Amino acid sequence: MSGKSKKHVLMAMALMVFVPIWTLSLPSAAQQTRPLPVFPQAVQAGPTGSEESRADVLSRLVCAENHRLVRDGCLATQAFMRAKRMSMAGYFDHEDPKTGKNPVWRAVRLCVHAHRPWVRAPAGENLSKGHDTPDNIHTALMASPGHRKNILDPRFNHVGVGCYGDICVELFAGF
Repeated sequence: MSGKSKKHVLMAMALMVFVPIWTLSLPSAAQQTRPLPVFPQAVQAGPTGSEESRADVLSRLVCAENHRLVRDGCLATQAFMRAKRMSMAGYFDHEDPKTGKNPVWRAVRLCVHAHRPWVRAPAGENLSKGHDTPDNIHTALMASPGHRKNILDPRFNHVGVGCYGDICVELFAGF
């Protein structure tokens, strides 16, 4: 192939790439000429100020009851996500209605394994629902034998609290 032929081939190839791209930028060739519809805003990724404040007060109250407990950021994140999933899915229970299992154990295991991958840690969960003050929520949990047991359990040394809407979750782990 001569030098002139190579030049023509290269120009033809460049045009094959450039022309389709250029024509797509023209308004008449565009796939859609009207504005895109407005989509609802994304669901918040983290807690609002009031949710974070409620979770903070609840975790301080829990730690005051059981001095072995240390607040854990990973558990708090998992607790928030748990509260958010329940709220968004419209249920309030330890078991997921779709699976019949409590998804928290896997989440707690992830947090424990971040610290000690070889440990099989005990875990617990307290749930509360309603627009009440953290003090009233804590009082109600302490009045319930099962919830009180989780708060005072000597096997637990880490806690994470998360609130979303009117649901608050306390996650406990021993590691």
